[in-house]
Amino acid sequence: MRLRHALCGCALFVLGCTGAIAQEDPEAVYARLHGAMLAGKAEEVMGYSTAATKAELAAKPPAERDALLRSLAQAAPKTYAITEKSIAPDGKSATLRGTGVSEFQTRAEAYLTASFRKEGEAWKVASWGWSNQKPPPIAQPAKPVAPATAKAAEEAAPQVVIARKVGPLPAAAAPAKSEAAPAPVAAARRPSRAHLDARACLRQPTDQAIMQCAEKYR
Repeated sequence: MRLRHALCGCALFVLGCTGAIAQEDPEAVYARLHGAMLAGKAEEVMGYSTAATKAELAAKPPAERDALLRSLAQAAPKTYAITEKSIAPDGKSATLRGTGVSEFQTRAEAYLTASFRKEGEAWKVASWGWSNQKPPPIAQPAKPVAPATAKAAEEAAPQVVIARKVGPLPAAAAPAKSEAAPAPVAAARRPSRAHLDARACLRQPTDQAIMQCAEKYR
């Protein structure tokens, strides 16, 4: 009994691993749908489609649905190459571009446009088609801008210079005040002749003598 439980456990483990490996990328999923479409296997095509696309195909009468898939298969090339791939940043949608040679009516270059949605853990084809008109390149999603580091933000920030009032310079740095030059000393004036005569008269002993002396120098 224990051996049987162990074998069952191993079998479940292998199945789980197989299911994880079976999760395919959009290119592989479209390759399977492309092969089913060329083989005319409508049910298999619907199995690789999103729930909305599958419901739309299932709603058509079988004859109309088969005719639609037949026309899509006629326009598709037998072999092709994927030229572009884009997965949305949220990982829930994707777009493929491809190219190949179509044999429908005339041999000509054909271009694939296929869109995908993630349903659960599996990619499903939402729409696909081949055309002789080359589609524009897939617009790539914008890359998120990494936040600036503190150092980068500091370097990018505008430098603000604050002007501060400067006080009086210290005594050592202050320019020395120039001292006023001393006023020139007036040259000594010598007494005039009249001044000397007057002093001589003043030395007379009496007033009468002084008057007589002054009369002499008039």
